[in-house]
Amino acid sequence: MEGGIVEAGGSPNETTLAGTQDDVKKLVKSSFGGTDDVMLEGVNLIKDFPIGIPVFKWDAGHTYLHALGLGTNSTYLNALQKAGNIGSRVWSMFWGRAWVKDDIDGSLVLGGYDEEKVTGDNYTAPLDYNDYVGSSGCFTGMRVVLSDIKVNFRNGTEKSIFPTDTALPCCIDPHHHLLLDAPTEYVSNFQQVTGLFASSEAYSRGFHYDALMFERDNAFDGDITFHLDSGLQIRVPNDQYIVPSVGYQSNGSRIRDLDNYELLIRGHNDDAESHLQGMPALLGRYFLTAAYLMVNQDAGTFTLWQAKPSKSSKLVRVFDEEMGDKCGAKSGVIQPSASAYTATTSISATGTTASKGDEEINNPKGSSSPSGAVIAGAVVGSVIGVCLIILGVLYLLHRRVGRRQDTYYYYTHEEMERDQTPEMDASQQKPAGVPVGTRS
Repeated sequence: MEGGIVEAGGSPNETTLAGTQDDVKKLVKSSFGGTDDVMLEGVNLIKDFPIGIPVFKWDAGHTYLHALGLGTNSTYLNALQKAGNIGSRVWSMFWGRAWVKDDIDGSLVLGGYDEEKVTGDNYTAPLDYNDYVGSSGCFTGMRVVLSDIKVNFRNGTEKSIFPTDTALPCCIDPHHHLLLDAPTEYVSNFQQVTGLFASSEAYSRGFHYDALMFERDNAFDGDITFHLDSGLQIRVPNDQYIVPSVGYQSNGSRIRDLDNYELLIRGHNDDAESHLQGMPALLGRYFLTAAYLMVNQDAGTFTLWQAKPSKSSKLVRVFDEEMGDKCGAKSGVIQPSASAYTATTSISATGTTASKGDEEINNPKGSSSPSGAVIAGAVVGSVIGVCLIILGVLYLLHRRVGRRQDTYYYYTHEEMERDQTPEMDASQQKPAGVPVGTRS
């Protein structure tokens, strides 16, 4: 395991955008590189897989284990697709549930998603890798607009923590170690509404770095609900964002302090003195305790559902249109490319293109809502065997300020159903070349 990342076969560049950790651009030149043989259960051996080994805390120490890159030019996803283990470069994540009576493992699905872990309507939008400021994008490619955040009290009442007449654009960053990063005003409002104040200002220097710490007896017991301008609502349970303080030892073991709790919501001031200056608002990994995320790098889209915290699993293959057109026989889902979500057209049952007005596309009341098992705008079709996807489930051990036209709504699969799909050949798609915030 000698030499650098490039010599090992890794990318010579790391694309950085506003919001990316500052030290990411140093990774390629400073890290060690090597190769190893990698095999997941049920997947063919991938030989001479390039591995980068950082030699400094490139993300303020938030990555405690080796990072698996699943970006647009992900070495791992590209290798699985080339080997025929997955038919499209799709990954899906549920973070799981800890700190509950019966913990639920998180899951990462490659090549599709887990139907048993989603419920209700879903929301799909194009991936947009760009600077957070002055564009509609994010360094992770996944940007949503929050129209409200409400605190849910045990007596059934709720109260907003949003400043009047505001919307909050957020980047979804599954790598981020908290639930929410937002301007300080939002966190102050949360404390005022809940009465959650620490007797002394103390911030975690452990697993949830920078989280506000407070005594257990002062803990707030309500949930919190994120309202997306698309209409999707994600309610995060109290025990997934107000949690026992977690530290760690030099050997990697974790220590829980049950006398002190942490609020997984962090505020930041956009000024020169703040180490978070210029950072976008972020929805981190604990958002995925209540939301289920699917990213389709080939179609150029991401999809959100409300998560169903289930130990059951039913894996569904997902294809973009190009790969779906080459398949035939086994069930799966064909998801249109990102362009389908911005154009004013839809695919009819006969496969022809029918014009739709902007109002019909942007108004969810104009069509019936899809079930949780159907991806927005997707076609449930027949897909075959050599698209043979090993939908390996990897269990995690531990777990634009809104304009009307920027919101995307889609048709039910019945409206977009295909009668036939042609046979698949062995051709491969050319991967894109811009990495996301997760490492390639």
